[in-house]
Amino acid sequence: MDFNPGFRFSVLDGVIIAAALLGAWYLHPYSWLLSAIVLFVVAHFFLFCNIIRMSRMPELIWASIFVPLTTASISLNLISWYISAALSLLSTAVLVLREIRQPFYHGVLWKRLNPGLPDWFEANSKDCKA
Repeated sequence: MDFNPGFRFSVLDGVIIAAALLGAWYLHPYSWLLSAIVLFVVAHFFLFCNIIRMSRMPELIWASIFVPLTTASISLNLISWYISAALSLLSTAVLVLREIRQPFYHGVLWKRLNPGLPDWFEANSKDCKA
Protein backbone atom coordinates (compact mmCIF):
# COMPACT_ATOMS: atom_id res chain seq x y z
CA MET A 1 0.00 0.00 0.00
CA ASP A 2 1.44 3.36 -1.06
CA PHE A 3 1.35 6.51 1.04
CA ASN A 4 -0.52 8.95 -1.20
CA PRO A 5 -2.61 11.39 0.88
CA GLY A 6 -4.28 14.60 -0.24
CA PHE A 7 -6.50 15.54 -3.15
CA ARG A 8 -6.84 13.03 -5.95
CA PHE A 9 -8.42 13.10 -9.38
CA SER A 10 -8.54 10.41 -12.04
CA VAL A 11 -9.80 10.14 -15.59
CA LEU A 12 -12.77 8.15 -14.27
CA ASP A 13 -13.61 11.01 -11.89
CA GLY A 14 -13.61 13.38 -14.86
CA VAL A 15 -15.87 11.06 -16.84
CA ILE A 16 -18.32 10.78 -13.93
CA ILE A 17 -18.41 14.55 -13.45
CA ALA A 18 -18.89 15.14 -17.19
CA ALA A 19 -21.70 12.56 -17.31
CA ALA A 20 -23.37 14.17 -14.30
CA LEU A 21 -23.17 17.63 -15.87
CA LEU A 22 -24.64 16.30 -19.11
CA GLY A 23 -27.35 14.42 -17.21
CA ALA A 24 -28.26 17.49 -15.17
CA TRP A 25 -28.33 19.62 -18.32
CA TYR A 26 -30.59 17.06 -20.01
CA LEU A 27 -32.94 16.78 -17.01
CA HIS A 28 -33.21 20.51 -16.33
CA PRO A 29 -35.98 21.28 -18.89
CA TYR A 30 -38.07 18.44 -17.43
CA SER A 31 -37.35 18.95 -13.74
CA TRP A 32 -35.01 21.46 -12.16
CA LEU A 33 -35.25 19.43 -8.97
CA LEU A 34 -34.01 16.17 -10.51
CA SER A 35 -31.24 18.12 -12.19
CA ALA A 36 -30.25 19.65 -8.86
CA ILE A 37 -30.32 16.26 -7.14
CA VAL A 38 -27.96 14.77 -9.71
CA LEU A 39 -25.52 17.64 -9.15
CA PHE A 40 -25.97 17.43 -5.35
CA VAL A 41 -25.14 13.72 -5.27
CA VAL A 42 -22.17 13.99 -7.62
CA ALA A 43 -20.80 16.97 -5.69
CA HIS A 44 -20.94 14.83 -2.55
CA PHE A 45 -19.26 11.96 -4.37
CA PHE A 46 -16.44 14.31 -5.34
CA LEU A 47 -16.21 15.81 -1.85
CA PHE A 48 -16.19 12.45 -0.09
CA CYS A 49 -13.96 10.51 -2.50
CA ASN A 50 -11.55 13.11 -3.84
CA ILE A 51 -11.31 15.96 -1.37
CA ILE A 52 -11.97 14.48 2.08
CA ARG A 53 -11.23 10.89 1.00
CA MET A 54 -13.74 9.68 3.52
CA SER A 55 -13.87 6.10 4.73
CA ARG A 56 -16.72 3.90 3.50
CA MET A 57 -18.99 3.84 6.56
CA PRO A 58 -19.59 7.64 6.74
CA GLU A 59 -20.38 7.61 3.01
CA LEU A 60 -22.98 4.91 3.60
CA ILE A 61 -24.38 6.82 6.59
CA TRP A 62 -24.77 9.91 4.41
CA ALA A 63 -26.54 7.90 1.72
CA SER A 64 -28.85 6.32 4.33
CA ILE A 65 -29.84 9.84 5.39
CA PHE A 66 -30.07 11.37 1.92
CA VAL A 67 -32.15 8.68 0.20
CA PRO A 68 -35.06 8.64 2.69
CA LEU A 69 -35.09 12.44 2.90
CA THR A 70 -35.18 12.75 -0.87
CA THR A 71 -37.87 10.08 -1.10
CA ALA A 72 -39.91 11.91 1.53
CA SER A 73 -39.55 15.11 -0.49
CA ILE A 74 -40.02 13.99 -4.07
CA SER A 75 -42.10 10.84 -4.03
CA LEU A 76 -44.15 11.29 -0.88
CA ASN A 77 -44.36 15.11 -0.66
CA LEU A 78 -43.99 14.90 3.11
CA ILE A 79 -41.32 17.56 3.47
CA SER A 80 -39.89 20.32 1.35
CA TRP A 81 -36.84 19.65 -0.80
CA TYR A 82 -35.19 22.60 0.93
CA ILE A 83 -35.57 20.86 4.29
CA SER A 84 -34.18 17.64 2.81
CA ALA A 85 -31.23 19.50 1.32
CA ALA A 86 -30.57 21.36 4.58
CA LEU A 87 -30.63 18.16 6.64
CA SER A 88 -28.42 16.41 4.09
CA LEU A 89 -25.93 19.29 4.22
CA LEU A 90 -26.00 19.21 8.02
CA SER A 91 -25.21 15.49 7.94
CA THR A 92 -22.42 16.23 5.45
CA ALA A 93 -20.89 18.77 7.82
CA VAL A 94 -21.10 16.42 10.81
CA LEU A 95 -19.58 13.50 8.90
CA VAL A 96 -16.78 15.62 7.41
CA LEU A 97 -15.91 17.06 10.83
CA ARG A 98 -15.87 13.55 12.28
CA GLU A 99 -13.66 12.28 9.46
CA ILE A 100 -11.02 15.03 9.65
CA ARG A 101 -10.55 14.28 13.34
CA GLN A 102 -9.62 10.64 12.73
CA PRO A 103 -5.98 9.51 13.08
CA PHE A 104 -6.17 8.11 9.53
CA TYR A 105 -7.49 11.29 7.89
CA HIS A 106 -5.66 11.62 4.57
CA GLY A 107 -7.67 14.12 2.52
CA VAL A 108 -7.03 17.76 1.63
CA LEU A 109 -5.05 19.72 4.23
CA TRP A 110 -3.93 16.49 5.92
CA LYS A 111 -0.56 18.03 6.79
CA ARG A 112 -2.29 20.73 8.82
CA LEU A 113 -5.22 18.72 10.17
CA ASN A 114 -3.41 15.44 10.80
CA PRO A 115 0.37 15.94 10.96
CA GLY A 116 0.76 12.52 12.60
CA LEU A 117 -0.55 10.70 9.52
CA PRO A 118 2.85 9.48 8.24
CA ASP A 119 3.56 7.85 11.61
CA TRP A 120 0.06 6.37 11.77
CA PHE A 121 0.41 5.04 8.22
CA GLU A 122 3.80 3.51 8.94
CA ALA A 123 2.52 1.79 12.07
CA ASN A 124 -0.67 0.52 10.42
CA SER A 125 0.60 -0.39 6.97
CA LYS A 126 2.82 -3.13 8.37
CA ASP A 127 -0.34 -5.14 8.96
CA CYS A 128 -1.07 -4.99 5.20
CA LYS A 129 2.41 -6.06 4.02
CA ALA A 130 2.10 -9.73 4.89
